[in-house]
Amino acid sequence: MTAHPPFGLSLSKARYPNRWWMVMLALWPAIAATEPGPNLGRQLYRGEVALPGTISGHAQPLPPVATRCTNCHSRDSAAQAASGAASFAPLLTRDRLLGPIARRGGPPSRYDEASFCRLLRSGIDPAIMLIPRQMPRYAIDDAQCKALWTWLIDGGET
Repeated sequence: MTAHPPFGLSLSKARYPNRWWMVMLALWPAIAATEPGPNLGRQLYRGEVALPGTISGHAQPLPPVATRCTNCHSRDSAAQAASGAASFAPLLTRDRLLGPIARRGGPPSRYDEASFCRLLRSGIDPAIMLIPRQMPRYAIDDAQCKALWTWLIDGGET
């Protein structure tokens, strides 16, 4: 009696000539988890991939629907601001992120990937200013933050 590998996943060509796809199917979740897809930034921005966050000073996490970037950083919020209505947050465009902006009377500063990620995690902007507490502080990993930054800089939804 010969020993058989578990679940019939032998790679022997003689015994199972067309089973390579089973191995790839079994490994796919691990492969997909290690490489963020090209749409991850868009998915994070729109809330299609949940991004855990809390409000500064609160321990309880927000529900995923409350942490979507589009809730506040959308064309609708920019249109409200242009019409004079109160707006939570600016539209996140390439020019807005990379261009020099004087914040609260301080010297002009601009974002780069590191300062953008710091803002998302801690609420501190490039001018070392604390942003309003209504903006969630996110538990975002480096790959997610890079994907979101890259997507916004490459044009986002504008």
